[in-house]
Amino acid sequence: MKILITFDSMYGCTEKVAHAIKDGFGELHQVEAVHISHIGYGDLANLDLLVVGSPTHGGRETEDVKTFLDGLSDHALRGVRAAAFDTSMAEEDQGFFVGKIVKWFGHAATRIERALTEKGAEPVLQESFLVLDKEGPLKDGELERARDWASHLFDK
Repeated sequence: MKILITFDSMYGCTEKVAHAIKDGFGELHQVEAVHISHIGYGDLANLDLLVVGSPTHGGRETEDVKTFLDGLSDHALRGVRAAAFDTSMAEEDQGFFVGKIVKWFGHAATRIERALTEKGAEPVLQESFLVLDKEGPLKDGELERARDWASHLFDK
């Protein structure tokens, strides 16, 4: 299977998760983990699975991820299975104001999955991986959870 994991990362946490997901696929597949700024639309050809990740800021994905997804032509992902992930602070670690924003707007993975579906992809799974503060670090066990999550992308 040809799998592309593309991501944006502001403080390195989302990038670490992306590489952990890549490791979770093992060596049975052709897998690349590439920063969104290094992806061209031609890189999406002949994919079996596209995984897109972003940190959550204000309930949204980063502008680079949004711009990339918005730039895809209609049905560009027809026949491609797609998964979305984000990094976000745990609900109990968010202050009152940030907690209200996340409750109101949600997580980046939800928006990413919606955009992927609008472009014709078949949604598989979405997940949020937890950071302890705005700039990280990742909560203990999140990289292991990301590796395990990758194995479930073929169960659905």
